[in-house]
Amino acid sequence: MLIMGEMILRNARLFPRKTAFIQGERTLSFGDFAQRVQSLMRALSALGIRPGDRVAVLAANCIEYFELYGLADMGAAILVPLNYRLQVGELEYLLQDSGSSILFFSKQYRETADELKSRGQLFQYAVCLDEQQEGYLYYEELIQQGEFEFIRSNPPNPPNPHIDYNRGRIEFPVKEDDAAYILYTSGTTGLPRGAVLTHRGQYQTANALALEMSIHKEDVTLDMMPLYHTGGHAVALAHFYRGCTSVIMTGFNPREALELVAKHGVTTMQVVPAMIVDMLNQPDLDSFDTSSLRMIFYASSPMPEALLRRSMERWGRKFFQAYGLTENGPVATVLTQADHVVDGSESATRKLKSCGLPSANCDTRVWKEKGIDVKPGEIGEIVIRSEQVMKGYWGLPELTAQTLKDGWLYTGDLATVDEEGYIYIVDRKKDMIISGGENVYPREVEEIIYQHPAVYECAVVGIPNVKWVESVHALVVLKKDASLSEQELIAYCKSRLAPYKAPKSVEFVSELPKNPSGKILKKELRSKYWSPAS
Repeated sequence: MLIMGEMILRNARLFPRKTAFIQGERTLSFGDFAQRVQSLMRALSALGIRPGDRVAVLAANCIEYFELYGLADMGAAILVPLNYRLQVGELEYLLQDSGSSILFFSKQYRETADELKSRGQLFQYAVCLDEQQEGYLYYEELIQQGEFEFIRSNPPNPPNPHIDYNRGRIEFPVKEDDAAYILYTSGTTGLPRGAVLTHRGQYQTANALALEMSIHKEDVTLDMMPLYHTGGHAVALAHFYRGCTSVIMTGFNPREALELVAKHGVTTMQVVPAMIVDMLNQPDLDSFDTSSLRMIFYASSPMPEALLRRSMERWGRKFFQAYGLTENGPVATVLTQADHVVDGSESATRKLKSCGLPSANCDTRVWKEKGIDVKPGEIGEIVIRSEQVMKGYWGLPELTAQTLKDGWLYTGDLATVDEEGYIYIVDRKKDMIISGGENVYPREVEEIIYQHPAVYECAVVGIPNVKWVESVHALVVLKKDASLSEQELIAYCKSRLAPYKAPKSVEFVSELPKNPSGKILKKELRSKYWSPAS
């Protein structure tokens, strides 16, 4: 079957003693990983959890998180990863919406678990992942219980943990098009919506990424993107698919990331622009041995061209970009290392502004209108057709029908193409500013602002204006010890953009609000200027 559960068993057969995961001083082999996942399956079955039931997890990256994904990959339940930065009320909504039977949590979220438990019957069971907690089940005891159940039911042939990892032939209790996970959207434009991703879709995602990234079993990857996020999980999944070792980082710290690269000989890692900025700004960056890195994967939010060029000056032509969204599981286009050209012809270097070509297993188009592709220079909406695309939004048939039409996923992202078919994202439909009847795409303005040597980060949004309906407003974080006035920045933009695109106002701030995947929360930035009904 084309499901990742098959790959759990395959890796256990082929690489039983090879290290699958490293977390601090802990290691876990592929063989032991498969055994623990199957023990967890038996323990949850004893609790009455059946295929199709939802189980939620509230935790930072850890080995146990991968085991819970493995539980879902084997078809024992549907996993619901939760964003640990959400407030209790927001988490309550996700648990109610998904109808989760179990909440798995790490000890650092004990108070949150207590609060959720006090709010009524949100779940049947709650399990602490990393420590015995009074009033809760303990994860390791569940694993032991599941192992005991296997030994008790198979007394003539007790398992040898170094040989019988497969435990006989598994009959998976799911079909390829059944739900594997419910991943909630980041909620940057409204209430979170649960994208239902299938077993076949996630297998195809892993297959496509492994192919595009040329992942091989000798690779060592650094997992520092949060595992509740579709991008972080997809890249980790592709490396597991190829039998690679994963180094797990619990929360991002730039120095720790650089230390782990040097210590473990990391060959691939995934970042968002904010992470790259933090690593580049380490004063002793040259003291870290990062020579083992062969690929730096970036996604989740656009990489400003100025930052990308600076990064390539430091690390070379090792960068690889993917574009996608939770609803398509999540990869739709890729910009390969070969496409990252700094010095060359105009047609070659302009690709740094592109999100690339359609990825393997994905038919990604830019439509001017239904079924009609844009011509170079025209702007249209990105649409995607692929087995990776979600089945729909959990419990939202009307919204699903608006988003999935005739087999195509309508993304809401605006883009154009060049003569070679490379796709260039212009902006989100919802982020586009209409000022005096003219369309202004914030990303275009942000690219110019990022080129100013005093600018560390920026975001451009539309704010109310009596005359123009909306005006262009820039929120800017300056580099340490840098100085820049509002009028200087506006003049800088006007010298490089059409006047109507340049900011009419600038606000200097100490930081910009982001979700853990690195996306700037423009909804939050706009909220102080617009009424809730706007």
